[in-house]
Amino acid sequence: MAAHHWRGRRFCYKSAGRNTDLLILKLTIVPLALLLLGIADRLYGPRVAGWLAGFPVVAGPLLLFITLDLGPVFGSAAALGAYFGLVPWLAFTLSYAACAQRLAWPWCIAIAFTAWTVAAVACVLLQDGPTWLIALPALLMAAAILLYPRGTASGEKREHGKWGLAVRMVAGATLTVAITRFAATLGTHWSGMFTTFPVMGSIICISSHIQHGRQAVRDMVGGMTLGLTSVTCFCFVVYGLLPAASTWTAFGLALAASFLAMALTGLLFRARDSKAA
Repeated sequence: MAAHHWRGRRFCYKSAGRNTDLLILKLTIVPLALLLLGIADRLYGPRVAGWLAGFPVVAGPLLLFITLDLGPVFGSAAALGAYFGLVPWLAFTLSYAACAQRLAWPWCIAIAFTAWTVAAVACVLLQDGPTWLIALPALLMAAAILLYPRGTASGEKREHGKWGLAVRMVAGATLTVAITRFAATLGTHWSGMFTTFPVMGSIICISSHIQHGRQAVRDMVGGMTLGLTSVTCFCFVVYGLLPAASTWTAFGLALAASFLAMALTGLLFRARDSKAA
């Protein structure tokens, strides 16, 4: 890990065409993903929506664009930063879910973003530490899956506001553009960290809390904790394969690994529901 010292480097997208492509990506892929997650929430409940939110629909394309623009060595280092960025993501979602049981959403989001910031600073420093620390995000992810409170999804009837999906989509596009614009001024550690910033997680947490209450937040975060194994596998495979493998080979295998992780966690989902029943 110590070989990836890129803090002095800055993103500099080389062509207007690439800038346009990336802007279109930011303005379309996250809002469309939030739309699909909103539909899944209405059809199957917040746990399934949270589980699906763990797929690398944001981190994957952004890491690909970074690699194409700045090369596979930079892309590998950014993927490592994204992999460590899952620890702050967990800190955000778990702290929000805990606070939502007692506090209103403005307090929850303030505490959750504070938790994300503290964890992010710590993880940026850890990336320059001993090589064995690379196991830390995976171990914390496994611990979260094992320790998060289990139970069947809430069967309560929930009202879906007409404004909910539209607000999620607009907020998701705004957050994505703002975050990536800020991350573009930083090196690989922080750019990777912001690549896995919980854009969809924060939007879904707030909207679920406002519209459906604390039980929906708990269900959603429980599903997301399982789903995050998908983006964990994706980022780690990209980091491990680049620059030895070609960009498209690395990202293709990373996508296959994320699908496999989703399939396995889906089986765990069903097994837990069967036991609870």
